[in-house]
Amino acid sequence: MNKKMLIVIIILIVLIGITITISLCNKKNKMSDGNTNNSNISNNEKVSGIGENQTESFNRSPQNVTIEIDENTISPENVSITITDNNKNPYAWGIEFKVQEKVNGEWQDLKYLSGNLSWPTIAYKLNKNKTLTQKLDIEKYYGRLSNGIYRIVKTVGSTNIYSNEFEIK
Repeated sequence: MNKKMLIVIIILIVLIGITITISLCNKKNKMSDGNTNNSNISNNEKVSGIGENQTESFNRSPQNVTIEIDENTISPENVSITITDNNKNPYAWGIEFKVQEKVNGEWQDLKYLSGNLSWPTIAYKLNKNKTLTQKLDIEKYYGRLSNGIYRIVKTVGSTNIYSNEFEIK
């Protein structure tokens, strides 16, 4: 009986060793394929293709993007922005945005009306001039803006891109 118990223990130890080895190899492979680089500031951003396990390198940078407020559309309820993306391979631009208010000289994120917001996952293409105009429904997500100085924030990866300031009077 002791021999059978010893054989079972040895088999379990071998199986555990094999499992740990496979796990470590998979982790090492994931780290070496470039997918752990979370910095989106470099000019060679790694992104996965849709439905693919391959990684493609795109030459693009958040520094090649500007967001401008359309001064004729400013209201406490909404505003239109124009995104200009001069990257050779532009980013995908969705609906999601944040609003910041300048308070005592410092920018502060406004709080959403609800903690259970969901944003549609739509990606808009740029036009031939490498621009995209979006009308942002501020009231839907933040309520009406009070008098103050604001800016819009769009996020690309982990990098925020800021619009020019606008004022609600």
